Order: sequence, then C-alpha cells, then structure tokens
Amino acid sequence: MSTERFLARAGWPGARRLPLAGDASGRRYERVSGGGHSVVLMESGEVPIGPFLAIARWLREEGIHAPAVLAADELQGLALLEDLGDGLLPSAIEGGASEAELYEAVLALVLHMQARPAPSFLPPLDAPALLAQLDLFLEFAVPLVPAGEAEAFRAAWRAPLEAACSGPQVFVHRDFHAMNLLWLPRETGLGRLGVIDFQDAFCGPAAYDVVSLLQDARRDVAPAVVRAFLQAYAERRPVADHDAFAASLAILGAQRAMRILGVFARLERRGRTGYASLVPRVRRHLDANLLHPALAGIRAWCERHLATERAPDRPAAGTSAGTS
Repeated sequence: MSTERFLARAGWPGARRLPLAGDASGRRYERVSGGGHSVVLMESGEVPIGPFLAIARWLREEGIHAPAVLAADELQGLALLEDLGDGLLPSAIEGGASEAELYEAVLALVLHMQARPAPSFLPPLDAPALLAQLDLFLEFAVPLVPAGEAEAFRAAWRAPLEAACSGPQVFVHRDFHAMNLLWLPRETGLGRLGVIDFQDAFCGPAAYDVVSLLQDARRDVAPAVVRAFLQAYAERRPVADHDAFAASLAILGAQRAMRILGVFARLERRGRTGYASLVPRVRRHLDANLLHPALAGIRAWCERHLATERAPDRPAAGTSAGTS
C-alpha cells in the first residue's frame, strides 16, 4: 500500500502535504492538512514503528501528552499522528514565555514519568548498553585511536557506568530536550507539554533524562534555571545519596556528550553537515562533566586523544549545584 492509499484509507485523500523538520535518524515527517484541520504523517523508513506505537500508548495511558495515533501501518512504517503544532519550547521562550516557568512544568512531567513503573517491554539502558553506545565515539570522533587505546577507553568507562546505573530504574525518554517538547498553553496540567520523538526509550537510571534536558545540545539553559530545576528535583524526588546522584549526572552527561559527538561525526561523514555548529556546545558539556573525580580516568584518556576545547572552569549542569 502506497503512502497515498494509506492517507486515503485514513480519511485524508488528496490532502496537502508539507515537510516538517526531521531529526538525525531516517524518519521523515509531513504535515497533512485539509478542511481546516491537520495531522502529522510519520514515515519511519527502515526503523520498525512498533516501539513508537507501544510507547505512545503507554505514555497516554499514564496521562502524558504524547500525540494520539490516528492510524498506522506497521509493515510500511507509516503512522498518522495528532498534530501538536509548532510550539516547541525554544520557540515558546523566544515568543516571550518564561524559561523558568516552562522548565518548572517540565520538572513536573519528569517527576510524573519517573514515578510510574517503566513498561516491561522497554530494553534496559544499563552499563553494557551505555558502553556499547560509545563505539560511535570511537569509530567516528576519534577514528585513528589504536586498538589498545580503544580498549583502555572501554576499561576506564566500566566502573563509572556501573556506578551511574546502580540506582532506581525508570522510564528514560533518551532524547529528552527542549526540541522534543511542545508548549500547549491552552491545555491544563501535564497536558500543557506535548512529548515527541520517544521511540528510542529505555528503562534506565533516573539521572539520564535530567542531564539530557539540562545539557541540551541545541540550546544553552540559563544557569539559574538549571540550579532551580536540580534543587526542586532533589526536594521532590529524594535520593539516598546526593553525592552519588551528582556523580551519575556527570557520568551520564559525559557518556551522552560522547555519543552525540559520535553521531554528529558520522552524519558529517555522510554529508549532513548541519550539526557541526552544535559540536562546540557538546564539547563544553563534555569537558565540564570530565571535571568530576569519578571520571578522572576518562579525562586523562581524552587529554591524550581528543583535541582540546576548553570549557568554563565550573561544573556542568547537574554535576553538583542543587543536588544536595
């Protein structure tokens, strides 16, 4: 069945189709409109669409505003979704909305998601999985590193990753940042935040989505907003060991930054150069995270093999401030 037939069967024959901004994956999105209404067509390419559908269902059952799935064809990788509009958080902030108030709303969403038992069908984001993700960094960001040094890199990461994954395991969006959140001010409660791009979710450490949000590759979050978020998170979701949680934020922040650098380097090699402007910010996140004592071995490795780009001489978002 062609895309046109899929749309016709879903009640959108001959509708107008306009491309929407995609992401770093092979997925494509279009806004389909007609009769004063619109929906979003997602074409997942070669990526199975089943996980997206299952996670969307779970999120909505838990009261989280993921887009409603209006029609789907798993064999073709097609889905017709509720159109949540264009009010991504950065756009809302540029339009005059308070960054502090928006991130307070996001905090409520994070706490709500993490208070629910993660669905059993999610894969684990454990230490081996996090270590495997770093192969992208080795292959594309530092491709000339000798095999022995690559193994030394993996060995240096094992203990920190085990420590970071030792706490409670929760729903992890994995790409939880401002460009995957929409502000819907006409809604109420948690419904004011639309959540998208969640198909790669895991069950993993609670610190992962926190650091993903606050160490955003695409925008700088105001330091005061970061501090307030972390302080409120610590108060409303008590952790047994604040120092251990701060270490987890730094460890997972460094791991995430390295994975992103690997993704960007791979995209650049494939001719997709639009992500190059984001690299300096991600490097600053990485360098600041590496200041944490738990990452001394990784920091030493990077000093040998990674071109220097100095970060401000202060902890990265989430490495210490507000967690005690």
